[in-house]
Amino acid sequence: MSGPGDPLDKLTRLWTRGLASWAESLQHLAAVLPAAPVPCATEETQDLPAGDAFVRRAEAWMRALGELGEMQTRLLGRVADALPAEMQQRFDAETFRRLDRLARTDWNNQLERLPQVLPAMAERLGRADPERIGKLFESMMAEYLEDLDGLDEDAFRLDVAPLAEAFERVLAGEADEQARAVVDRFLGALSVKARYGPAYYADPGQVPVGTTPRDCIHQDGTVKLYRYRPEREAAPAAPPVLLVYSIINRPFILDLIPSYSFVRHLLGRGLDVYLLDWGEPRPGDRTTLDELIEPQLEDCVGAVRTHSGARRVSLFGHCIGGNLALMYTALHPQDVDRLITPTTPATGARGGVVGVWTDRDVFPVEEIVEIFGVMPAKLIRTTFLALKPYFEVVKWKKFIDNLGDDQVMRLFYAIDRWANQNVDVPGAVFCKFIEEVFHEDRFRRGQTTIHGRPVDLAAVTCPYLNLAATRDWIVPVDSARILGDLVGSADKRFVPIEGAHVSVMIDPKLAGVWEQMSGFLLSR
Repeated sequence: MSGPGDPLDKLTRLWTRGLASWAESLQHLAAVLPAAPVPCATEETQDLPAGDAFVRRAEAWMRALGELGEMQTRLLGRVADALPAEMQQRFDAETFRRLDRLARTDWNNQLERLPQVLPAMAERLGRADPERIGKLFESMMAEYLEDLDGLDEDAFRLDVAPLAEAFERVLAGEADEQARAVVDRFLGALSVKARYGPAYYADPGQVPVGTTPRDCIHQDGTVKLYRYRPEREAAPAAPPVLLVYSIINRPFILDLIPSYSFVRHLLGRGLDVYLLDWGEPRPGDRTTLDELIEPQLEDCVGAVRTHSGARRVSLFGHCIGGNLALMYTALHPQDVDRLITPTTPATGARGGVVGVWTDRDVFPVEEIVEIFGVMPAKLIRTTFLALKPYFEVVKWKKFIDNLGDDQVMRLFYAIDRWANQNVDVPGAVFCKFIEEVFHEDRFRRGQTTIHGRPVDLAAVTCPYLNLAATRDWIVPVDSARILGDLVGSADKRFVPIEGAHVSVMIDPKLAGVWEQMSGFLLSR
């Protein structure tokens, strides 16, 4: 049996330390809350002052995180139980000293300045309607329960026999190529976690992504516009399409690996494909949301029109990229032939996890940006990990279950690199986006302005395809669906996708949705 001194047990305890760090931060927030009556749903906290009620919630949250951490520990403990004792010799004290140092660095780099934000959070909560905040937190807990109830019965059940058998064959000198690959991948993941942090499974520098040949045809500062080389020389089958990705991740998810690339799919259908890469902001970057639209996106559309000779350009905007594409189209409807927006938010969530952590009385975005200078990518990433840590348990299970499947692992490693290769967001961009879409709801009401000009979605009149994921906790279906009610297009379609936020880009089972999107771009 694995015990507290075993390497795998040490690894999982290091991996779950971040959960406790976030819980401690929440408890610290409770300590600085003002004392004011707050109605709560449970009898236990019904008549407690706001500070005491929040302490109870914080303590419950800490217990939940601790249980999730123990779940991960038990999960890997079961793996350790099935492995030969000889594998323990592959680890030594220095390995775990390095693990400990890097695990602390991975979390503390972001957490060390977070306490500076907590007084601002307390001040906001002190001014807020306590009944509204109480209901908001209740909706978050309800979402967690729904998540856990919705998981398959075997979501945390591992079959470690193939991994144990592979180790035995390797140690006995009787391994075939597949057994060696299983062992190498497992040990490689532990080594990667030691070097980069617990969220990683693959060395980013060793995972090729975005390999479709392309040329940079326009650049302005960090912004680059690429044109992908066509598979065959022929007249384009439709107006060119410009891919406008989100601002918090790298766009190579659209060209992940050769066997699973949305870019290659579009090229294969005879489309002329361009990609806008926002790049990474430099220290002190003062770019505004207005400047992203005009001149940056405007100049890229103009460069596509000049390069292709087309009068109009189709836009594909994923997540926040969809908001940017909608803003541009509303201001320049004459330039856009067709528009596709997968998983794009029209308004703030009315509850649940995202509703809590984007609420203006909970989430002090201005203070965070003032402290960090930008909205730090790793803070966004670690927040997502902390908010839904059980998804990481499911990811670990998927990794173990598919160690022997070359095709699955190639896609798994590429997705892992994308999920961890986050991009800092210029502070002014993030603050205005959050305010317009989530805090003030101006985007939905047509009151957002770009350089003083109103962004009225009714001015979007081109054919419009809107997609939302049914299990998307980042952009709930209701937040995305209403875009169809806001645009002025006569030809507008809504397609629900069975999956999560980025499923349409990474789930092979949804390849049929790619056909719908390319067919939409080609239809005349």
